[in-house]
Amino acid sequence: MNLELQQGAEAYAELHRAVLQDCGGYLAAEEDSPTKRKLGELEVQSLWMAGLLGNEGVTLRHGAVRIIDFGEWNRSVGPDFRRAEIEIDGVRMRGDIELDPTAQDWEHHGHGSNPEYNKVVLHVVLSPPPEGWYTRDSQHRDIPILTISEQTLLTATVASPPLPAEKLELCREPLAAMGAEEITHMLQAAAAYRILNKRKAFRKKATNLGLRQAWYEALAETLGYHANKLAMQMLARRAPIRELGIHAESILFGTAGFLVPVLPEQATPETRSYHRSVWDAWWPQRSQYELETSRAINWHFAPVRPGNHPHRRVAALATAVAQWKSIEPLLNAARARELTKKLTSLEHPYWSHHCTLPSAPLRSKMALIGASRARDFLINHVYVQDESPACWHTYLSLKDSNIPSAVQRTAHHLFGDREDVQDLLNHAYAQQALLQIDADFCAVSPCKECLFPAQLCRGIKAPCQG
Repeated sequence: MNLELQQGAEAYAELHRAVLQDCGGYLAAEEDSPTKRKLGELEVQSLWMAGLLGNEGVTLRHGAVRIIDFGEWNRSVGPDFRRAEIEIDGVRMRGDIELDPTAQDWEHHGHGSNPEYNKVVLHVVLSPPPEGWYTRDSQHRDIPILTISEQTLLTATVASPPLPAEKLELCREPLAAMGAEEITHMLQAAAAYRILNKRKAFRKKATNLGLRQAWYEALAETLGYHANKLAMQMLARRAPIRELGIHAESILFGTAGFLVPVLPEQATPETRSYHRSVWDAWWPQRSQYELETSRAINWHFAPVRPGNHPHRRVAALATAVAQWKSIEPLLNAARARELTKKLTSLEHPYWSHHCTLPSAPLRSKMALIGASRARDFLINHVYVQDESPACWHTYLSLKDSNIPSAVQRTAHHLFGDREDVQDLLNHAYAQQALLQIDADFCAVSPCKECLFPAQLCRGIKAPCQG
């Protein structure tokens, strides 16, 4: 591993630990904790399926459990995961797994009296059951209960523990005394910390789902932009790349819920012809991939620019999948230029000229994957996975003039209008660093109560760039 990157990440991690220590440790998990408010049940199921919530633990009364096979994520009614394989105290068994926010949801949802749940071998919950609680099926069989800790959820989402409020100085006061070089070192350390967290999560996903699936999901998330990042990731996991084959387009559009038996009357003949071809290929696959209403993917259609409409994002993913054999060898930092050229040159006979299924043709051809999306994919995924010293230095030199509003806001909070800092914001690593700082500190504590700046002044001292 690159020593400079590792040292920078450790420096930032030590800063974060110091803040937690100063305030007496982070808050214990509560009913209204940030993680439980933000993560929906389907998202938690997705994390479980990828193995990001771990594959072992201790059940309530049945001893240690190890997940050997996470099973098949159910698209219809019934237990969340079918045909899983687990091992409890050395005894292997196959069956279903149900995941609920609380153990009581088992009864609230009527699972205890439903024979459909008699094959459940493990009940996974997000908070400890009440004292004396038993999860039982319709045959009164005691089902092992595994609780996923709040810290595990936070780690799986590359989030940070919530910080209690301690009133300290305003953000800018202690940071104003820092020179440009010190600020650069601090941002590089935060960027290094972010890279290692992302790398760890990606490799855990690759171990459990396969390397090809991990890259496929990474591209899907990138194509989702901010509004539909989660929806695209859920789609990629519901329609895994190994199952797509020549039917990638129909399976992805059908699983996304974008295909309807009858188009609106104003649809053009071209649209009807295209829709018919996709629908005809989807129909034989429908029973296998169509999602039951309660498991449907939640898409955000507004405010989204027409060119970023979810229909086009799914089309871009399907087009990339069709050429995955030529894309896959380019998924490394050394071939970044080739990868960018490949992604930005993808075309589709229908989607290069339309924004939605029923929309009128565009006046001119529009790229399925623009240069900014390709650049984001490189910055957030491709460069992250390369451990070479040369890649770290290349990463530090990357520029991105499209500065996210969250980055601008955090920079303004911390540094005001300092010109030397404004120049840094065009660097990709600085943007990533400020996103990390925002997640770790700004998002969990009001500015006037922020613990970050005062600790920083006695925290990161050494540069992480040679």
